Amino acid sequence: MKALVRIATACLVASAVLSGAAPAANADAGQVCLVNEVVSFSQPVTNTPQTVTVTVQGQLFNCTNGSVATGSYTETATLPNYSCTQLFYQGSGTRVLTWTDPTAAPSTYSYNRTSSRVGANIVILLLGSITGGTFATEPAKMQLTGLNPDPISCATTGISQLTLLGALTVGL
Repeated sequence: MKALVRIATACLVASAVLSGAAPAANADAGQVCLVNEVVSFSQPVTNTPQTVTVTVQGQLFNCTNGSVATGSYTETATLPNYSCTQLFYQGSGTRVLTWTDPTAAPSTYSYNRTSSRVGANIVILLLGSITGGTFATEPAKMQLTGLNPDPISCATTGISQLTLLGALTVGL
């Protein structure tokens, strides 16, 4: 089942990229990367609200700026009243994008998050700017899409993680 979810999610992102829905590189963009993000929960998330620690681990790849072609980030937050129906929290946050090239300073990405359900998908939009490091002062946008969690799992044993795919654009 997990393999089917990963394949379906990959198809959704590939479809978005091919249709032009994902951000495209342009002369003003400092960086455009594909993103693979795994969101893990400290305990399985069900339909019953509870306090959960969320750990996000992301990989940045196929980036357009050759000097920083890949990277990663990790973010952790503790969220009260979190449930399968509350996966779509709004708010602000910060991610430090660490580039694989050791000569590139990590980029501090400060953002405001919105999220929603679109059909069978979760769509998350992080709008903000790079406030420090490589690409400092550039606006930034990360858009991620994943499948809604399985409703049967949410009603019973819960879900322990979500996979999201999308794109990061720096220098909109």
